[in-house]
Amino acid sequence: MIKSRAMTKHIETIDNLDNASLIAQLRGLGVRHLRAISSVEDVSPADPVTLINSPAQHPEARFREALIPLFRRQPHLADHIPQLVASLEEPAAQVLSHLYTAAVYLQRLWRGVLGLYLGDSPLLPDYFGQSFGLPDPVDYFGEVGLHALATHFREQTGYEWFSAYEAVI
Repeated sequence: MIKSRAMTKHIETIDNLDNASLIAQLRGLGVRHLRAISSVEDVSPADPVTLINSPAQHPEARFREALIPLFRRQPHLADHIPQLVASLEEPAAQVLSHLYTAAVYLQRLWRGVLGLYLGDSPLLPDYFGQSFGLPDPVDYFGEVGLHALATHFREQTGYEWFSAYEAVI
């Protein structure tokens, strides 16, 4: 969750997917921890850009944090990340690069356990670790980098990110 009200206040939701539709889309892709008050029966599949942009720009932290399990469950979406981050305005670009990087480290950290339950999946490429000054994702199975990422963003937001990362795994 993003604790900073200033950061949340500047994020505008794009109109492509309402909350119920977004939750239905994410559930269909294996991200099942979000719940909606109303349900949507028929949801036509969203394009990958909308599927990533909607949570990245959402005013609610629970939707932004859903990006982590989305990338874990759908690693092929990683192909779109560099172009999307370049096209987004701040703070959405930073939200996306931050949570994508968290997914990279968490995937390495939990790879063995997740592989048992979800099957093997391709490794997410590390696009932003160096720009954040983080260690390589292979160092200590991503744990060192995940702690460094949490520290980096705790200094910026005042929020304890490590527990947020672990909550969505």
